[in-house]
Amino acid sequence: MNLKTFSAIPLSLSLLVGCSSETTESENVKTEAIWADIYVTSQGEDSRVIAELNVSSRNGNNIKLSDKDKLHATAAGITKDLEIDDGFLDIDYRATFNVAEKDTKFMITLTRGESNDTLQTELILPAPFSIITPQKNQSFYKQDTLEVNWTSDNATDTRLDALLTLRCKNKDGNEESIAKQYSDITDDGSFSVDLSSLDGIDSETLNDKKSCEADIYMERIRYSSLDSRYAEGSRARAIQERYSDKFEVRLFQ
Repeated sequence: MNLKTFSAIPLSLSLLVGCSSETTESENVKTEAIWADIYVTSQGEDSRVIAELNVSSRNGNNIKLSDKDKLHATAAGITKDLEIDDGFLDIDYRATFNVAEKDTKFMITLTRGESNDTLQTELILPAPFSIITPQKNQSFYKQDTLEVNWTSDNATDTRLDALLTLRCKNKDGNEESIAKQYSDITDDGSFSVDLSSLDGIDSETLNDKKSCEADIYMERIRYSSLDSRYAEGSRARAIQERYSDKFEVRLFQ
């Protein structure tokens, strides 16, 4: 089994680290200076297409589309404009489609009014999956081995990442989180977690008479290529994401 661990930053939030809150109008940015993060994500019911545009890099100013520049997406024969979402420190553009099946193709197009540039990005959803275990309200002791099981896929062009999060009470009654990220897991339907190896599980600040609420978040990812005219480091991917049911980890026997 191929299993790598990294720092415990939630996968969805890690993309925001280093982003600027400053804004630049797209009419003032050359195509080659547009850094793009374009992705589609699904939890099984529908799919959200999201495009973030920054100046030169992920740390550059947010780009706000001027009137002549447009973003739209096409999937399952339907085309939608991506609408601006300017909440939570950031500007991005979004559209939702009522499709979530394996190999659904999404074509995201940036059209530039002044230069007539058209940049297209094709994203293809990986197979959906279900997390089988841990099950709802299952209980584990902090020295146990947690067995994670899901419906596997035989694709060779996808990647699987996971995040285990425990929310525990400390002796002051406040919440402390313990998290561990797993990257590039072999997508064979199971992996094991030694709970005793988690950093902080034996912290003296925790109230060891209280159980921790826990869950597993998993992403199956298929990466795509972008038009070479986007700035270096731009990225594109399609994601099936799932959360396990809540379970508990006991700090006491």
